[in-house]
Amino acid sequence: MVKKSSQADFLFPSNEILMKEEVVLNTYDDCTDYVEFDDTADYNIEKYRDDIQIEIINESKDGMTLEFDLTRVEAPIANALRRILIAEVPTMALEKIYLYQNTSVIQDEVLCHRLGLLPLKVDPRQFQFPLTKTIGINEQGVDCDEEPEGDPKRNLIFKINVTCTKNRNAIPTATDPKQLFHHSSVYSRAFEWVPIGEEQANELQGENKPRMVSPDILVAKLRPGQEIEASCHAVKGIGRDHAKFSPVATASYRLLPTIRLHAEISGEAAERLKSSFSEGVIAIEKKGAKKIAVVKDARKDTCSRNVFRHEDLAKVVQLGRNKQHFIFSVESTGALRSNDLVVEACKVMQLKCRSLRKQVEELLG
Repeated sequence: MVKKSSQADFLFPSNEILMKEEVVLNTYDDCTDYVEFDDTADYNIEKYRDDIQIEIINESKDGMTLEFDLTRVEAPIANALRRILIAEVPTMALEKIYLYQNTSVIQDEVLCHRLGLLPLKVDPRQFQFPLTKTIGINEQGVDCDEEPEGDPKRNLIFKINVTCTKNRNAIPTATDPKQLFHHSSVYSRAFEWVPIGEEQANELQGENKPRMVSPDILVAKLRPGQEIEASCHAVKGIGRDHAKFSPVATASYRLLPTIRLHAEISGEAAERLKSSFSEGVIAIEKKGAKKIAVVKDARKDTCSRNVFRHEDLAKVVQLGRNKQHFIFSVESTGALRSNDLVVEACKVMQLKCRSLRKQVEELLG
């Protein structure tokens, strides 16, 4: 049963997107992107800064995944933070692969590309960016005649040397390659970090020791007689240049859903309302002898708008999204903890703002 409301059209806050059956309304802000803009009042950056709120909602034990709420800001700022997380927070990745031997079925260039995508457990803040982006190619089309020593302030070196051999002790009925051969599968654990000089060896020890994020990443499969030998040089870079430098597997946000019930919904209608949303969004509570529907947790709503399939419910249910409330989800690839990545992204944004301000001042001065 749906108890009718006396209002024909329901008012909604200006900071919310209104979701109808087939359209979305109020997707823009009046005059400016600044929340509650008043052109008669002076803009106060301190007040705006103090209004911004960040709340940690969930963080995994290993710190690799993080969910937090960013409120009282506009979409351009939230989206800038997301884009910086993906493309402009530096990490270390394998850039130059000096391949000495590769008799596997994987082509040299494909193998080198695959190695470059292996995530490294290295703090990029301890290193500097490379002085040159590329190494010049000589007349024979070779970019170097021999492997360079590497710069301890700019490089890390990982070496791998794996050869597949037959297992002489395998049982006669064995069919699994892991039982028939030694090193039939090459995993990321096969890479060994080689320090560049004593200073790097002394500084990068214990928790700071460079390594692969996971030892169980499958790199290649070998058969007896096949071999992979390579020396891999890592450099500092950003995801804007290549995806292998991106520090996040996921960096996304969504607006906080809002659900308003403008009438009392009970009985069979309450059950239909509950089934129209994701589990946990709508709850059934007792009110005297009746069971009525209440909004339990709008955060879990996926904004499917299934409720508009029911004509009676569509008249009293208002769906929206808060334009000032961003639910961020960040998943690190492993180089740094997710909360550290958010802090580093804010630092990058701060540097960009200072640079822009300096250029504007020089232009106006």
